Amino acid sequence: MTDVYEETINRFLSPLSSLDRGVLDALYFLRRDGSFAFTEGYCHPKGGMTAKIMLQPWPEGDVDIFGRRFRSSYKRIVDGQIELIPHDEQLSAQWDLTPALDPDAFRPPFAEYHVELPLTEFAGVFEHRRSLTAAREVFPSLNATVEKLSRDFSVPLERLGVTGSTCYGKFEEEDEDIDLVWYGSVAENARVLEQIREHTRDPQNRVFEFGKYWPIRFFFNGVMICSFFNYELDEEIPLRDCRMELLEENLRGEGIIVDDTHTIYMPSIVTLGDLELGGAGVGNMDLIIYDGSLRGEYFRGDRLRFKASRVGVHTGSRDYEALLVTISSDIEKV
Repeated sequence: MTDVYEETINRFLSPLSSLDRGVLDALYFLRRDGSFAFTEGYCHPKGGMTAKIMLQPWPEGDVDIFGRRFRSSYKRIVDGQIELIPHDEQLSAQWDLTPALDPDAFRPPFAEYHVELPLTEFAGVFEHRRSLTAAREVFPSLNATVEKLSRDFSVPLERLGVTGSTCYGKFEEEDEDIDLVWYGSVAENARVLEQIREHTRDPQNRVFEFGKYWPIRFFFNGVMICSFFNYELDEEIPLRDCRMELLEENLRGEGIIVDDTHTIYMPSIVTLGDLELGGAGVGNMDLIIYDGSLRGEYFRGDRLRFKASRVGVHTGSRDYEALLVTISSDIEKV
């Protein structure tokens, strides 16, 4: 007899063949061993993904998914409060969760805190838009909120999806947020960002969590909306299946954001002007921020201070040098 876990997972899970655009950002995958992996960004190895194992079956785990226990690699409960686990600890956990991985194997510079996993290890994917369709059928309050959001923001439902626990069918209607994925062209998503800014002019709609303000999260219809922006058009993705080489490490610098077109995506990419590296002035350079916790964090006019690597970036259509930060503790707004 199928239990609640299997019944729900099967309802939300899509076959890997549904990835007609390949592996994208912010997707949850179900591994054949029962664990859940989460992708970040658009640079993935052929036949695999750059990801993290987020949840692993564990009899004493403190995460309950439809009656089965899991342990998390990215958050924990300390003194009754949820605490995010630092990225270096998250990475250490990946070797424990996936013993077949070699910690000394080459990983590209942007994947410093990620691992590369073959698609053959996975049973399926929780595709954003299909998961939202299923969730709208199961959860009336979610359906009402998403339909109202679609109308008020003038974004068609077919451009919306979900990630996070909702994408595999876990949603507490009385006390839950929605990890909403906005699909659109760069111009369309920029319009959504302006609408979020207008909506959050009212302080009651702003989200403060883990001791900080989140610019692209907001309260709507009594529900917290956590925004994930995804590219609808492949040709607009700056770093798709790119190669990256490390040129220099531990560069300290400071600069002002002069272009924030891609700051709401993962990775966040901003162009810095008035830039100083090691105390010397240099020309404008792109800063690539490969830490999902910083998507939508920095905008035009912000002055950033950072410790970064200088990298060579090769996309197939463009070769250039950029700066790279892979962990939030290496960057701050001045």
